[in-house]
Amino acid sequence: PGQTCASPVVLQCRLLLVPPGPTMIRPAAVLLSCAGLASAFTPVPSGPAATLRPSPSALSRDNARRPACLLGVSMMAVDEAKVKTLLGKAEAAEGPGTAPKKIAKAMKKPTGALTVSIEYKNGGDEGKQGSIDFETFSTHIRKEKSACVLADISSERGLADLESFIKEQASGKGNFPGPCPLIASGVSSLEAAAKAKAAGAEGVYVAAASAEEMLGGCHAMGLEVVVEVGSEADIDAAIGAGAKILCVSIGEDTGAQVALRDKIPKDVVALAALQGRAFGGPETLFKKEEAETAEDEDVAEILQAGFSLRDAKFNGIIVKEACVNADDKEESTYARWLVGQLITKRSANYNHLAKVSSPMGTGRPPTPLGGITTILDGSRPSHQSGLPG
Repeated sequence: PGQTCASPVVLQCRLLLVPPGPTMIRPAAVLLSCAGLASAFTPVPSGPAATLRPSPSALSRDNARRPACLLGVSMMAVDEAKVKTLLGKAEAAEGPGTAPKKIAKAMKKPTGALTVSIEYKNGGDEGKQGSIDFETFSTHIRKEKSACVLADISSERGLADLESFIKEQASGKGNFPGPCPLIASGVSSLEAAAKAKAAGAEGVYVAAASAEEMLGGCHAMGLEVVVEVGSEADIDAAIGAGAKILCVSIGEDTGAQVALRDKIPKDVVALAALQGRAFGGPETLFKKEEAETAEDEDVAEILQAGFSLRDAKFNGIIVKEACVNADDKEESTYARWLVGQLITKRSANYNHLAKVSSPMGTGRPPTPLGGITTILDGSRPSHQSGLPG
C-alpha cells in the first residue's frame, strides 16, 4: 500500500517432479516472466493507497485473446462455397433418392424402448452464444441419453447455436453415451437445409407442406428428413414423397396423435411431438415453493401426455421448445428433467403423479384425493432408494 509499480516483476518457482518409480529426476526450473506487468497496469493514486487499473494497451491485448463469443461476435461462419456445392447436388436430384439411416436408427431402437429428443429454440438473443453454460447443457443432454438434439435455425442466432451444439457433441466421440445426432428445425427451403448441412447437421425437420419439394434434394445432400404431419392426408402425402421419418404434431391434443399412430407403416419411424411449453413449462415446475394440487396436476400433465404417447407405441418423442435459453438454470434443468422422466423404466402410474420433488429443490410430490391407493390398486410405490414407500 502506498507504493507504485515501478519495474517489471520476475517470478521464479521450482517444480519438483517425482515419478512413481524409484528414479528421481532433476528438478525443473520454471521461469514465469511478468515483464509486461508494469505496462499492463497504470497506477492511479487514490488517497493513501494507490489502485491499479488496466491500461488501454492491456485491454487491447486482452480482447485479442478473448474468445469471440464473449465479445459478442458471432462464431458462425458457414462455408458459402460448400453451400453452393450442396445446392447444386440438391437441384440435380431426381426423385426421393436414398436417405442415410443414422438418425432413423437413433430414434427407433430395436428393443422397442421409447427414445426422447429435445429441441433448443432461442427465439430472441437470450444468453451468450457458445458460453460455458451452453456447452454444459449440451454435455448434460448427451449424458441424459437424449436420442437427438434439434436446433431451430430460423434465425442467424439459431444457425450459430447449431454449430455450437455440433462442436460440443463432437467432443463426446469415443465416450458413452456418444455424440447426439444434430437435426436442424425451422427449415423451409433447400438453401436453409444446405446451410445446416454445411454447419454439420445430419438431418432437418420440415413441415408436411414442404416435404415433397425438399425430400429428394435433402437426401442428395446427405441429410435425413423428419416430416411433421398433423393428419392422415399429411401422412399419406409424406410417405408418397418418400419420407421415412414422421413426427405427429397436433398441439396439445394427445388423443388425436394417438389416433394417428396406426396410420404410420411399420417400416417408417413414428415419432410424436410433445409441446414443452403447453403445460406450464419450467415456470410452473420451479416457481412453486409449496405446490398446490392444481399446480401439481399441471406439472404432471406433461408427463402424462408423454406416457400416453409411449403407451401408443410411438418409437420416440420430440419435445418441442424444451429449452429456449441454455444460460438459464431453470430452462436447462427443465429439458434434462423431461428427458430423464420420459425414458424412465419406473411405473407409469406413479410417474403420472410425480413432480419428482422438483429438480431445483422446490415443491413436493402431489397426492391425489383419497390417497395414493386410489391410483395404484392395493399397493404403494416403492421409494427410489429401495426403502418402503
